[in-house]
Amino acid sequence: MNTASGALPSLSNILRLTPGDMAAVMGAGGKATVTKRLVVEFVEAGVPVLVTGTTNLQSLQDWSGPSLLLSEAEWEKADTAAQKWAARGAVVWVEKKLPKDMFLGIPANQVEEIHAMNGGNVLIVKTDGARKRLIKAPAETEPVVPRGVTHSLLVLGLSALGRSAGPDSVFRFETSCRIGGFREGERIEPRHLAALASHPESYPGRFPAGSKRILYLSHCTSPDRLRLAGQVWSEMPDGIYDLCVAGDSVDGRFHIVGDRK
Repeated sequence: MNTASGALPSLSNILRLTPGDMAAVMGAGGKATVTKRLVVEFVEAGVPVLVTGTTNLQSLQDWSGPSLLLSEAEWEKADTAAQKWAARGAVVWVEKKLPKDMFLGIPANQVEEIHAMNGGNVLIVKTDGARKRLIKAPAETEPVVPRGVTHSLLVLGLSALGRSAGPDSVFRFETSCRIGGFREGERIEPRHLAALASHPESYPGRFPAGSKRILYLSHCTSPDRLRLAGQVWSEMPDGIYDLCVAGDSVDGRFHIVGDRK
C-alpha cells in the first residue's frame, strides 16, 4: 500500500482508462467528484471524454469546459456530436434538463449506441444514485449498466467511518443495514464497508462479465483515512475486486491500496 507521501496524481492512469473504454460509476460518496477528476485529467491530456448516465446527473454548473448536449433535441445530430468530442473536447450527453439543476440521463441502449460510434473517446457513465449519501447498497433494479462496459467502478465514502449509522449518511438504509451487517445508531467500521462492497447481493453480482472490477474509497484526505482504507481492503474476500484505490478526488491524490493483477 502506498504511504501518504507516495500519493499518485493521476486516477485515469491508475485505472488504465484509454480511448475506447467505457467506465460505469456506481455507489455513493463521491461519484460526481470522481467523474469530474477524470474529465479534468483527460482534457489536460488531450483525450476526448464523454460523460452521461443511465440515471439522473447532478448539476453541472461548476463544470468548466464540457459542452452540454441535450438528447431530446439533438439526438439526430449524433454524428456531429461525435466529431465534437473527438476534437479533443469533453461533452456531457443527457436527455433533458430537470428541476433543481438536475439532468435526466439517457437509456442504456442509447449509451451502447454512443459507445458503438467509436469516436476515440473515453465514455464515463453514472449508473445509479445515492442522493448525496456516503455509502449504500443497491436496489434490485440498479445499477443500470450498459453492455460493453470495460471498467466497473464502485465508490464508497471513507468519511462514513466512525459515524453512527443513519439514513442521513446511508442510502437505502434498511437494505444497507442488512447487507453491511450494522444496525441504526451503530458505529460504522471498515468491516461494514467491506461487506457493502463484497456481499453477493450487493454490487459485485451486478458487474458485467469481463469488466475490470474497481473499488474506489473516496474522501481519503488524511493518513488516518488511508489507514482505514487499508483495513477495508483487508476485510475484503479474495477475488471480488481487481483493484482498490483510496483517493482525494478534489485535490487529486490517489493511493493504490490493493492490486490483484
